[in-house]
Amino acid sequence: MLDGCHQRNKTMSFYYWKTNFHLDSIEKETITNNSVNVIYIRYFDVDFLPGDSIPTAIMPVSFDTNALMTGVVPVVYVKNRTLERLDSTGLKRLSEKAYSLVTGINQRGNVHPAEIQFDCDWTETTKDKYFLFLKQYKLLSNQIISATIRLHQIKYPGITGIPPVDYGVLMYYNMGDINSGTTSSIYDKAIATKYAPSIKTYPLTLDIALPIFSWSLQVRDGRVVKLLNKMNFQHFENDSNFISAGKDRYTVKHACFHGGYYFKENDTIKTEHVTEADLMDIVMQVNRYSNNRIRNLIFYDLDKENLVLYDKNIFRKILDHTD
Repeated sequence: MLDGCHQRNKTMSFYYWKTNFHLDSIEKETITNNSVNVIYIRYFDVDFLPGDSIPTAIMPVSFDTNALMTGVVPVVYVKNRTLERLDSTGLKRLSEKAYSLVTGINQRGNVHPAEIQFDCDWTETTKDKYFLFLKQYKLLSNQIISATIRLHQIKYPGITGIPPVDYGVLMYYNMGDINSGTTSSIYDKAIATKYAPSIKTYPLTLDIALPIFSWSLQVRDGRVVKLLNKMNFQHFENDSNFISAGKDRYTVKHACFHGGYYFKENDTIKTEHVTEADLMDIVMQVNRYSNNRIRNLIFYDLDKENLVLYDKNIFRKILDHTD
């Protein structure tokens, strides 16, 4: 789309959410074909382990330095319950510890990021603590800082607050309840439609994160008993222990182990996947309410298991349809 007499520069990126950074041939091809210049890499999670008096970095990432093809933006996931247990002194220690850990990972990976992103589903009761943490980290790093934003935080900024960051990334997924019904917990158009109009009045510059991941739900007696992460319809359609039971559904014919999970006879599998049509639908919603303020798209996440479910040109097509 033209902005005045000039075409606005639009970019795309990907999240990488595994603990060992190593790209296979399909992931490398996706990066190259889509001219991706930076990847948002999950560095570690921050949480309290049982018995801890201070929060701990969970599963820090390790780098295959030969796999790096782009620039890097570290992403640190802060669990909301961590904030609930910290006072101002603890928050200061947390910012110092996080900064030290991020710096160490950068040095080991020989990367020099100009920015960092924090991912946290903060609440009304933890917003002040989270925002203080962000300010303290900014003083230490002097980097560009971004924060993930959920749809409800877009709609109710007066309640949830606006984080003191340089820009936000609107996570356009995980918007529905995980249940055995017919709707998807990853993307629900009816829910998105209720929240999307608030994009136009949100004061932060926003990038948009779009879902390309899949998962499945194991249902027993009408109740979800397990979320099967990174398992899509391809994991069940060619296994004789599972039979098709309609759109996105499979029934367990024989009790079995599959993918490290145990399934009882007559369990139901509900698969959830965001289609290409869904992704284009998201872009149309964002275009309608963004007032041309959306800069970049970030797809979650860069994983061969996700990429093979889409036409290789879909990411460029979506970017080209973004205002």
